[in-house]
Amino acid sequence: MNRSSHAWSPITDLPDNWKESLVNAETFNLVRTWNERVRELREQKLYEDFQARLYRQWAIETGILEGQYSLSEGATTNLIKLGLDASLISHEDTDRPPEQVYAQIRDHHDAIMGVVQFLSGTRPLGTSYIKELHRVLTAHQETYVARDTLGNIVTRKLPKGKWKTLSNSVEHPDGTGFEYCPPEHVNQEMENLIEMHLRHEAEHVHPDVEAAWLHHRFTLIHPFTDGNGRVARCLAVLALLKADWLPLVITHRQRNEYISALRSADNGNLKPLVELIDLLQREAIREAGQLDTEAAAIGDILEIVERKLDRQQRDETEQAFEAADSLQALAKGRLEDISQQIGGKIQGKGQDYRSYVSEGRRGSDKARYNHWQITQIAKACGYFADLQRYRAWTALVILTEHRTELLFSFHGIGREAAGILGCSAMVYNKEEIETGESMISEITPLSGEPFTFTYREDPSDMQRRFGHWLDECILKGLNYWQRSL
Repeated sequence: MNRSSHAWSPITDLPDNWKESLVNAETFNLVRTWNERVRELREQKLYEDFQARLYRQWAIETGILEGQYSLSEGATTNLIKLGLDASLISHEDTDRPPEQVYAQIRDHHDAIMGVVQFLSGTRPLGTSYIKELHRVLTAHQETYVARDTLGNIVTRKLPKGKWKTLSNSVEHPDGTGFEYCPPEHVNQEMENLIEMHLRHEAEHVHPDVEAAWLHHRFTLIHPFTDGNGRVARCLAVLALLKADWLPLVITHRQRNEYISALRSADNGNLKPLVELIDLLQREAIREAGQLDTEAAAIGDILEIVERKLDRQQRDETEQAFEAADSLQALAKGRLEDISQQIGGKIQGKGQDYRSYVSEGRRGSDKARYNHWQITQIAKACGYFADLQRYRAWTALVILTEHRTELLFSFHGIGREAAGILGCSAMVYNKEEIETGESMISEITPLSGEPFTFTYREDPSDMQRRFGHWLDECILKGLNYWQRSL
């Protein structure tokens, strides 16, 4: 390798300030609240089915991410929903022989279920288990593609469950490359990785931070000839499941974001990888919160849970509602400041040009307004907005040639997850048509996901987080307004 964009060096520990620089309080509190709500639900078959689908999805997507095979959306969906069945993969669904693809998916599934079984025992994580994991993951992968010393692409037999004996550093066409750990240092580096990981567990490093660190440092070592990405994602799942978080499922749709986060970690910034893990964790919780759409039996289950937690849950729910009330008041105050600034700029520039703030507080008749916009934006962002449990909103209205509204809706997230609330943000234009009714333009989300919070979070931390999120959304909304003028 003539030039290297990344020269190898021994792996490093977490930064001393990992709590301040990497921890996301929103995700941490969200998971804790969710686990309280589903402690009883976890024992039911419905939740087991949900987990089983996540593991099947992991088994399929981990191979697609590595380019082991391609698979059509239809086949992927059927395998996740109906179970792993070779008959669900046809020649048209993949770029490899269907029986080979199915065998590799089964290997991946065996590996991830092996992680679940491993966690049920008392055996500590060590290099022997990681080698076993590699053997299972690659059971039906006989070869790998590499370059020889002359730069020619060659196919070689894959050693399974053994540390590499040849360099697997990557060289790019422009002469730059990535230098992984040399073979002679692999054993010591893996021992260092395990030692640091066990110390992190004793120090109660947050699961998302540890999953990101363990994944990235393992990939820097790249101890196996091939299959390192799959092993790394297994280790990340292990770190999350051990803390009772949901498994990390990175799909091919998130590949670019995933690779970008790993490159940032290569340059010393682990935060984007932690943020990606947090994002996927929140999405999985929102999906799990909607399990009752899949079977009527969930209603009975949740009624049992509700009765068992009755008094405690009512208190916690009221705390969550009070937190939402405080955030709605904060949003109203901020929007009123913005409205005054806008009014000073547009007043007199046109007939009836003005700006004002409107709201619908919890329990008021106006709280029921804007139902269509709120449900549409929740659908676009992939979650269920529970407007029965909590409902309030505030909006900035700007009247110029168009009526532009920046709407912030506060509501429950998911079904019956009483401690989890959120705020969605959107912008749109309204026009009056000949019938005197209002027509709403296409609704644009101001954030890719709702701002979520729980009764557990410290109020000052929650308001600080919300203030940053709110300002970002307002800025995006005002940019939309000025472009529409």
